[in-house]
Amino acid sequence: MPDFKTGNEKKIVLFTSVTHFLFHFYEIAFPALAIPLMLSLKTDLKEVLELGFPMYLMFGVFALPWGFFADRFSNRTALIICFFGTAAGAVMTALSTTPGSIMYSLAVVGIFSCICHPAGMGLISHGARNRGMALGIFSVAGTFGLIAGPFLAGLLNWLAGWKMAYLATGIFGLLWGMALILVRIDETPLEVHEGNNGQVEDNANHPLRRLVLFFWIVTLGGLVYRINIVALPAHMEFKAPFLSRVFHSLQIPDIAATTTMAAALLTSLVYVAGIFGQLYGGRLADRHDLRRLYLVFNGLCLPLVILIAFLGEQYLVAAAAGYVFFALGIQPIENSLIAHFTPRQWRSTGYGFAAILIFGVGALAVYLVGWVSDHWSLGTVYLFAGGLVFLIIVHILFLLYDTRGVALRNVARR
Repeated sequence: MPDFKTGNEKKIVLFTSVTHFLFHFYEIAFPALAIPLMLSLKTDLKEVLELGFPMYLMFGVFALPWGFFADRFSNRTALIICFFGTAAGAVMTALSTTPGSIMYSLAVVGIFSCICHPAGMGLISHGARNRGMALGIFSVAGTFGLIAGPFLAGLLNWLAGWKMAYLATGIFGLLWGMALILVRIDETPLEVHEGNNGQVEDNANHPLRRLVLFFWIVTLGGLVYRINIVALPAHMEFKAPFLSRVFHSLQIPDIAATTTMAAALLTSLVYVAGIFGQLYGGRLADRHDLRRLYLVFNGLCLPLVILIAFLGEQYLVAAAAGYVFFALGIQPIENSLIAHFTPRQWRSTGYGFAAILIFGVGALAVYLVGWVSDHWSLGTVYLFAGGLVFLIIVHILFLLYDTRGVALRNVARR
């Protein structure tokens, strides 16, 4: 495990991780509640999923300006705004009664929750000695959000309706924002040792073609990531009903909500595998060539994402868990690469630009999942995702060739 020797490093990892937890909670709580929302609003699944498009779009669109804000002023200030702004959007969502008001309130959540990526990862990249592992922990916190999101949203929906999920997390974020106001964080960047070949990872002296190639890979990866986030809860509900049958046999009331809760629980269990993948990926990112790790993890994702399209019941859960292990394990590796491809003084802006590509372009997955599932099935969505993963692998091979002889490793930091 990493050795965060200073109180400042511990505070950095703690508060950035909480913002990342909240981001991914909101990201997956909405699709996890899609069927209850469909019943509440008396509309179809496609129209409900489209209500989340502005939120998913804001995840990307506002990440770059927030990254610029964090570089110009302070990452800590940006994170305080993240907590309070997201809390406001969550409470607004809980108070919404129409499709339009739900859509606009979720957009507010998206505008402020996206701060966690540029400000959080920018702060970690400057202030954590074991960068890869710290980014792995940051990613794990997001996965805890993915795990808690479906389960807590499904549970709160079962207990008190879908609005309670947003009200409770809004209050949670408000309390953490108040705590950060009382905490001081030193944002002075740590010094960096040179690597064995005399190169330092923060030089970021790469030709434009290489930057375009790398960030295009990031874009494709963001689209695949969002496809799974949007499709998996409903896919579990339709194709893996074995747990809901167990609940029904126990004569738990409200069959519709119970079915949703069972699928949400399975989705949460699938994302537990992502925790181990992120810790493993973060550990490897501090020890091995980042490009080769990038290729291997994506290569292992390909057969698993295709299997998800065809399997059901317990086999579907197993394939989804394997896929999530490697798909989320890529995150600390990719985030370490972003640090290599961005100058130190614009690090938060660089992470903001990556977030635009990952979450802004990835928001199109809402329409893709809706269109494909409407014309074929949710399983077919994963065949589309498999095609995108294949393209990612091809482009990483080009990146490996173009960066031959260049140091792309995390190196020792003072």
